[in-house]
Amino acid sequence: MPDRYGPKGVLALMIPQQNSNMQPEHEMLRPEGVSNQTYRFDISVQDKVPEAMVSIMGQARGCWPDMVLCANSVEMRNWSLDRQIAYRADLAAALPGVPIVTAGDACVAALKLMGAKRIGLISPMSEEYSESARGFYRAHGFDVPETAWLHVKTSDKIIDVPLDAIHDAFDKVNTDAVDTILHVGGALGIADMIDDLEARLGKPVISSTAVGYWYALRQMGLDMPLTLGGQITRKPLPDDFRDPTRLVA
Repeated sequence: MPDRYGPKGVLALMIPQQNSNMQPEHEMLRPEGVSNQTYRFDISVQDKVPEAMVSIMGQARGCWPDMVLCANSVEMRNWSLDRQIAYRADLAAALPGVPIVTAGDACVAALKLMGAKRIGLISPMSEEYSESARGFYRAHGFDVPETAWLHVKTSDKIIDVPLDAIHDAFDKVNTDAVDTILHVGGALGIADMIDDLEARLGKPVISSTAVGYWYALRQMGLDMPLTLGGQITRKPLPDDFRDPTRLVA
């Protein structure tokens, strides 16, 4: 339901309480005429993050959203295609009648749209959690020959990763074995760095926060190019890439 500050649409953004980077990034990405409404969930219990997200979904109905973006990279858990399917169903049941997209589905759609085949994957979490993300994208048909794990012990500490470590991770995965670089874990806060990274590395960079926001807008029928977030955020979303169930390998 459009309002004074969102005549083009109202977007509800579900992000962690412990994340201070994503809300300002979403505001940087926001085009004129779209209203961002932020809701937060607790990620202090590491293995219950998806459940925490689902538990607050009903709150978003109060802002009459045209779309809800579940912006957390839940694939950085013990994850699988079956868990993603169940997660979508749980989200829909918690907020019936409202369109919902997830960051993981957004990343898959963006990679497919860019024609990615071999990706370098950057995750801020432990090797165990990061290998789960690797398996998730492999299950969607991507080779993942290069990886960089930042070994952050708990999700709430991702915001403390220094810029030098972020650049080192991108350099590590930028080899001839990959055609596209994927970053998951939105708390790193790199939306304003992506265009420069693409220019320096010579490859497309898909980053979960920027791509999640882009995907939500496109699913709302809004095709305006964004001013940051990488080349993907200037592209429309063809109909063939809108249904995540059709993007499995």
